[in-house]
Amino acid sequence: MNTSKLLAVFVLITFIVAFVPTLSAQNTLTPMTEKDFLTSGFYGGGLTFINGDAYIRIQLQPEIPIGKVGLGFNFVLLYNPYAENAEDQFLAEDGEVWDSASTWLRLIRYISYGDLYDPFYFRLGEFDYLTIGHGSIMSGYSNHDRRGLHLNLRESANKYGVETMVNDLGQPTIFGGRGFYRPFQRLENNNLLTRMEFGATYITDIDPNYPDGDSHTFDVVGVDVGFPIVEQSSFRIDLYNDYAVQTPPVKPQKFMDVDETSGSSSDDGDPLQEELTWGNGTGIGLASTKAIFKFEYRIFSNGYIPSIFDYTYETGIPIFWGYETNNDTRRGFFTQLIIQPLPELQLLGAYEQYDNNTSKIYLGVNESGLVPQMSFRAFYTKRNIGEDGDTGFFSDLVDLDEKSALNLEVSYVVVPPIQTIFVHQYRFRRVQTDDGSSQFEPIHTTSIMLGVTTDF
Repeated sequence: MNTSKLLAVFVLITFIVAFVPTLSAQNTLTPMTEKDFLTSGFYGGGLTFINGDAYIRIQLQPEIPIGKVGLGFNFVLLYNPYAENAEDQFLAEDGEVWDSASTWLRLIRYISYGDLYDPFYFRLGEFDYLTIGHGSIMSGYSNHDRRGLHLNLRESANKYGVETMVNDLGQPTIFGGRGFYRPFQRLENNNLLTRMEFGATYITDIDPNYPDGDSHTFDVVGVDVGFPIVEQSSFRIDLYNDYAVQTPPVKPQKFMDVDETSGSSSDDGDPLQEELTWGNGTGIGLASTKAIFKFEYRIFSNGYIPSIFDYTYETGIPIFWGYETNNDTRRGFFTQLIIQPLPELQLLGAYEQYDNNTSKIYLGVNESGLVPQMSFRAFYTKRNIGEDGDTGFFSDLVDLDEKSALNLEVSYVVVPPIQTIFVHQYRFRRVQTDDGSSQFEPIHTTSIMLGVTTDF
């Protein structure tokens, strides 16, 4: 069975299981958010294949929990015995040479303090599903195994707070955050009105990799209002509305070659339109100890991209939805479910659909212990499903290309603590171009390893 068929089966099973009702309760839900979807605490080695090239792999992942403080390291060394020079013999995890601060920072897998909704929360490390605020601007964002920073500060009674992020401390290009304030909140006897929350978000990309080296920054500003209908330690219901504006997108390359109105060539990288693009989302969110659910109805102008900072944002300039049509507004919905039906099983699903036939999907599963001595982790995302019109929706859904990403890991404990791990990934690595700029390129990676693990 080829990869596409396996992926189709995985998509089907995940959606069926994702909507199984909650079976039991635990004290807290730890959703698959910022933390990556692969094994930690592994010490061993094996073989790694990157785009068909083979490397000997050594991997050490010590983890040191100290109360609320967490320290995790990730030393991965690839050895190529056939390299023509010493610099290319010993490489980093994605086959990179050790020539940048971003690469060296990957030795620190994470440094964290507290939980996401504590008065003080801090995480330096990789992001695999980072969301700011309600997610209308940044939702499901990944920094592709770089070392970024996410910091939350909030008053103990949640009257005000701020969360900020930086995508890559070694080479920062995306940063911003959201602040919120509840002006009417009291120490006790709060109701729907006194819990009303106002928020503001600003996120910028100072190097958005526009076509032809255009140097314009990409900025998004948003304001929101929320009504926490129920707010308890184990259950929460929110109604909210988000409004955001984006700087106009640059014309895609095929529209820069020939101007549609005049028929003349145009390669000046002018914006698609002079006015700011805008979007609005009205949603409801439910969170409990076992599940997180969200549904939003969205409306936006031509050229606006909802939740633009997503998993595949940094892999290249996004395809701006709707630029081939008129200036009519677009409409659609976003829905998300994170559920833990069993202590050993956690599932994630998110889907967007808009009336210009643009779709985006996230699927994730984390299983450990349902099958004795075996664990399974997987994550898949795809944006603009079927937008090119050359293939059908389901054919494009399972096709791995620059609009998608896949992490798949199967591990088996031979004899505790000896473990064997199989990892297959379609991901992106940062490369330097000849002119010194930075961009991402897709890579296929397969690793087979044997070692010991502390993750029991």
